[in-house]
Amino acid sequence: MICGICAVGHVYLLLAHKRLQEKMRQTADFLQHLHLFLKTRAVDSDNYSWLLRHSYEMQANMGELGIMGQFHAAYSRQVVQNWPIVINSFPAMRRSLSRDFGSEQEFDEYGALLQEAILLYIGPLEGEDRESRDRLRNPVIWFRYGIQWLLLSPFIVLRWLGLHRIPEQAALGANPVFRFLAASASVIAFLSSIVTIIVGWDRVAPLLQSLFRHFHP
Repeated sequence: MICGICAVGHVYLLLAHKRLQEKMRQTADFLQHLHLFLKTRAVDSDNYSWLLRHSYEMQANMGELGIMGQFHAAYSRQVVQNWPIVINSFPAMRRSLSRDFGSEQEFDEYGALLQEAILLYIGPLEGEDRESRDRLRNPVIWFRYGIQWLLLSPFIVLRWLGLHRIPEQAALGANPVFRFLAASASVIAFLSSIVTIIVGWDRVAPLLQSLFRHFHP
């Protein structure tokens, strides 16, 4: 049972690590295309079209790191709250190239802002990658995540059946109450497994039967 739960947890962590690696690869590709666009400044190129097609996904992946709390546009007194950096920078850069006065300076400012935001986002990704590699080498964490996945599996099945009112797996896994329950269940399951191995199932089974009759007479 312990090995089975650890195997489930290891597969769960391995799939999560692969998703993280894919997200890091997408971010590196986006940054590479951005550098080419800042160098060529060609809004009628395939490179710029690629950036526009992937800008919304990049914005969603960055989350709060892709939102500027207060943004003051160049040559304007207007202050915008919670300004999405990625999806708004490209149209602003394209408009700056269509004007003569201050176009290069404004283009460079938006480009620097966009690059800094993506580099700030890459930092936490690299830290998460290191933590993910450490989790893949720790069998105790495999067991904990195996228990967590087993507890999540009924909710995952219900979402597959069309009950979208149930939160997604990531939201449930991040819930403090659920994480506490999963940690408690992991400790109980691990200790009960060790006790069963030490004293033998023949002695544990009558004890479990007596406890079950006590709570469910």
